[in-house]
Amino acid sequence: MMREVEVNITGLVLTHHASVRMAQRSVSLQDAELITLIGTEVSDGYLVRAHDCQRIEMKLKQLLDRVRKLQGKRLVIAKGQIVTAYQASRRKQRRLLRNAQKSDLGE
Repeated sequence: MMREVEVNITGLVLTHHASVRMAQRSVSLQDAELITLIGTEVSDGYLVRAHDCQRIEMKLKQLLDRVRKLQGKRLVIAKGQIVTAYQASRRKQRRLLRNAQKSDLGE
């Protein structure tokens, strides 16, 4: 009879056998979750191919490029709605951060 350990990763149940093997092979639960996200589905699970790695590297690079373009951008939000968006000057950024720090300290 196969024992199951109730550990949930993306809706999957980790068996005792899998837990032991993953530990022996240095595959963490986070690694297993990532494999299911980026890997290619095969008949009995997932396989991460070189092509899958290249594809995710390209997407991550595109994401990093977008993130860099957002530096200094500000969203003003009120009551769960975006009121406006703009590029904050360095002076405005410093003032906003200074006021945020005061709020965090309870001043």
